[in-house]
Amino acid sequence: MFRRFFILATVIFVVFAHVLPACAEDEKENELFFVAQKAFEDGFYDISINYITQFLQEYPTSNKLVKAKILLGQCYYFKLQYLKAYETFQELLQYEELRDATLFWLGETYSKGADYKQAEKYYTELIEKYPRSTYLPQSYYSLAWAYFEQNNYVPAKNNFTELLKRFPKHPLAEDSLFRLGESEHHLRFFDNAIKNFEDYVVKFPQSDRLAESYFYIAEANYYLEDYLTASTYYAKTAEISKDKKIVLLSKISLGWCYLKLKRSELSLTAFTEAQALSQEQKILGDDIALGLANLYTETGEYPRSIEQYTYLIDNIPDSGRIIEAFLGRANVYYQTQDYPKAIQDYDAVIQKSSSSPELTDLHEKAQFGLAWTYLKSSQFEQAIATFESLMNSAQNDVVKVSALIQIGDAYQDSNNFDKAIETYDTILKNYPESVYTDYAQFRQGVALLKQEKIDTAMLSFQTLQQNFPQSKYLQEIKYYMAVGYFKKDDWKKALENIEEYLKTASEASEFVAESNYILGMSLLNLGQYDRALKVFEDVAVKFPQETAILKNSQLAMAKCLYNLGREADAIKKFNEISIQYPQSDIAQEALLWLGDYYLEKSIFANAMEYYQQYIAQFPNSDRLSVVYYQLGRAHELQEQYDEALSYFAKITNPADKEVYAKAKMAIADIFSKKLDFKTAFETYQNIIATVPDYKRDTYIKMAAVFKDNQEYTKAIEAYNNAMQTDIGLSTYSNAEIQFYLADTYELFNQPEKAVEEYLKIPYLYPQAIEWVTKAHLRIARIFENSERWDEAKAIYKKIIEQNTDEAKFAQERMDWINENLFTQK
Repeated sequence: MFRRFFILATVIFVVFAHVLPACAEDEKENELFFVAQKAFEDGFYDISINYITQFLQEYPTSNKLVKAKILLGQCYYFKLQYLKAYETFQELLQYEELRDATLFWLGETYSKGADYKQAEKYYTELIEKYPRSTYLPQSYYSLAWAYFEQNNYVPAKNNFTELLKRFPKHPLAEDSLFRLGESEHHLRFFDNAIKNFEDYVVKFPQSDRLAESYFYIAEANYYLEDYLTASTYYAKTAEISKDKKIVLLSKISLGWCYLKLKRSELSLTAFTEAQALSQEQKILGDDIALGLANLYTETGEYPRSIEQYTYLIDNIPDSGRIIEAFLGRANVYYQTQDYPKAIQDYDAVIQKSSSSPELTDLHEKAQFGLAWTYLKSSQFEQAIATFESLMNSAQNDVVKVSALIQIGDAYQDSNNFDKAIETYDTILKNYPESVYTDYAQFRQGVALLKQEKIDTAMLSFQTLQQNFPQSKYLQEIKYYMAVGYFKKDDWKKALENIEEYLKTASEASEFVAESNYILGMSLLNLGQYDRALKVFEDVAVKFPQETAILKNSQLAMAKCLYNLGREADAIKKFNEISIQYPQSDIAQEALLWLGDYYLEKSIFANAMEYYQQYIAQFPNSDRLSVVYYQLGRAHELQEQYDEALSYFAKITNPADKEVYAKAKMAIADIFSKKLDFKTAFETYQNIIATVPDYKRDTYIKMAAVFKDNQEYTKAIEAYNNAMQTDIGLSTYSNAEIQFYLADTYELFNQPEKAVEEYLKIPYLYPQAIEWVTKAHLRIARIFENSERWDEAKAIYKKIIEQNTDEAKFAQERMDWINENLFTQK
């Protein structure tokens, strides 16, 4: 920053060199301005401010007003009063005179506040609008510096280059050339950096930055892996530099160069000299310890290597080289087959570098080492999890595909199916001829199946069958295809595939127990209850160790018995399940089934006993709402309305949409039965407000109550609201609601309006045959009641053409009209 202070000093004299006390119309005015300027140049900023303040008060219309204010702003700037400087220069933007000076000093003021974006704005405006300004070179330099300070090296480089191109002899050229070299170095354009610094050394041989320039040249050559040239410049830097830190860095770097050149003795000498300097200057020697550790690794002196790495890790934990130390020590542990310690250190590197993009190289090296260490120590699952980092670096396709397979399987085992599918897809697209391609196709199908993308999974399995007719995975995919069809409720295809699988599967097969369960469930769902029962009985005998499958098979057996008409045996089985597995999911299902069975049979005492048992056994069950609802229904069916209401009221969670809405509607229905219409409708309104998916059904319920109470206008309004409401979870079709609406008009003794509404059903919903037929029958009846015989016949003809069960009745009415009445003209 001292160099920038020098730059500003040169600017001051350039701007106001012409302002001298000479013959003028007002010598006193010039004299006061002159002394203000001289005080400023001598660094007496407070005195200069006093003079300028006096000048502005006495000569407010002076033609030197702008110059005086610029001088005032500069005084504040150099007094470090940047806010006052900013306010002064900002005020000057209203003047065109010396605007380039104003823009420059505003830029400098913003730079001092580290608001480089604003500084850039003013420097850029000066450069673009005032190409002949005396401030132009300084602006190029300051703009470049603003970019440089933000590590934005490309525009910094461009502006330093522009200054050197346009003003090669300017005092700022020296610093600009040096900064240009630094910018190229930071951008890792090392060839350009070398050229710039070599140019700098030639042009400015007396510069106090020669040692720094040599050091940069050495660094660039090191990164370009020209270690011999780098060592020459490091040695030259160490020789001429007066900065002990640079000397130390040069010695350390020299040690690394010799290490790369396999010059072990010279490397040891350089590191030893660096170590002595480090101790003398009391500077942490992390780079030295790392260098010595690498050297000892290279020479096979592993204990000494570990010693150096451990010294760095234990004693300099905040070092910027700590991650390299962990990685180096891990490599030594790997070479000496101390795998547990290697794993620990590789893992430390991965953890410490995972969130730092600049440490990607070290991160990937650690993953590589960790993967192979896991493999060497037979920890295969952990090895798979780290193989992903090898993909970008692997050159051999067999190795790459093998690693990809392991990555895909690792992702799948951790339930990250998207990543697994993506990995398998990479193999299928990029390595279609690989020996692993059929396996990738197979595992992709499995991942898709686990992700519930069943159709896509089936396509993947079918592709395997078509493209790899000799694949060893064809038999196994029969099991997975059966699972897929089972999940789609395609019981017939599930049965076909699982039977194919079981034909060749041994009793020791991984999936044989589950396959038998799928076989039984497919038969059960296909209504082949005898066969299903036999399969489940076999499962109980053959796979007693498969607890989950055994329990579910017991439940399925009970359902088979019921469907075979063996109700007593089924009830006995469900009771056994609830006793044998008292805290299980299947016990919950058994108790619910028993309660529902007796409720359906209207044996309410038994039903309520099982529901109460459920509540006692599973007080925290997420299905309690269902049980409360069924208990409420049991009481409601016995006209025990108060008890019913108490159970329906227990269902308070709107998140359980279906049961919650049903309970609320049941409550409203009870109130309507008790002629408490106000409470009933308040409940209906609550459902509409809180459970949108049941809004439609609620309007229909409300309409029915209105209709029963002969409030037809309100009933019509409610039906219309239902029609205009999203279907949600409603089971009512638009055709059905339209029918109820038309029926209401008919009850309201508006037959013409009723006919209009009935006719909308065949016109708008022609596929709803049941409701179309009912509407036609209603219309025909209205026409007959109005003795509009031809129109009635036309409607009956439509019913006959539909060929529904009602066609016979329609034909009979047609015949009666033809036989007994004259056709209306």
